[in-house]
Amino acid sequence: MNIIKLKIHVKSICNDAITCSADYLSTSNQLRYHPATKELTIENNNNLASIIKKNRFQLEKVLNSALKGRIAAGQSINCVFIEDFPFLNDGQFNQFIRIDRRNKQLAISASKTSKGTFHKLYTDGSYVCETGSSAYAGLTEAPNGKQEIFSRGFKQGSSNLMELLAVIDGMQQLHSVSRIQLFTDSRFVIRGLAQWIYFWEHNNWQTSFGEKVKFAHHWQHLHKLCDGKLTELKWIKGHSGHIEQSFCHNLARQTAENIDSAKS
Repeated sequence: MNIIKLKIHVKSICNDAITCSADYLSTSNQLRYHPATKELTIENNNNLASIIKKNRFQLEKVLNSALKGRIAAGQSINCVFIEDFPFLNDGQFNQFIRIDRRNKQLAISASKTSKGTFHKLYTDGSYVCETGSSAYAGLTEAPNGKQEIFSRGFKQGSSNLMELLAVIDGMQQLHSVSRIQLFTDSRFVIRGLAQWIYFWEHNNWQTSFGEKVKFAHHWQHLHKLCDGKLTELKWIKGHSGHIEQSFCHNLARQTAENIDSAKS
């Protein structure tokens, strides 16, 4: 997949439209985008215009985010295009998301059903608002049915961090396994693994707005753990009665509460 890095300078934001300039290598162009109508006007019909049109979906995602108050006129956006990147639509995030990173390749797809035999990994995180304590818990299950349980508590943290650390711990335990099926109630983790992480990697682990990616070190670690593996991701709705997910939720909560008890 070809990587293209643009610098977009925002000139004005008014009437739900954004006017900006785009620079790539020695080429520049002027853009105006209306999110309500998805109308994109490109001033010059040059090579950069062709690149923008080919990767319009990616540009629109960045500009729509900017229009939600993440950037002001006069600021710049580092826009990374990955040509032919397999973006998923919102509906597909409720399916099995298949990420194949074997043989130094990247293939991302979604299916309503799982395909093949996998080691399974169930995870959940917990954060106690009243005390700031947090914990995560997980369960691995081999194809032969053998299960292993793990958990860890912290005196502080956050819900998203616990979800991320739970997956990292589980992936470490399954480091010698090439086919892993991850079940989690964290859309944050799923969207990160299936989409965001590849753009962060090519933008020096910064967001489009020049901010350091939150939990960047942990995302980098997880990125490496997934290398060379076939992973299926499945979102499980929290508190939906899913047996393994409920077990992980309760164990994470108990572990966090035990940290509270140890503090007092």
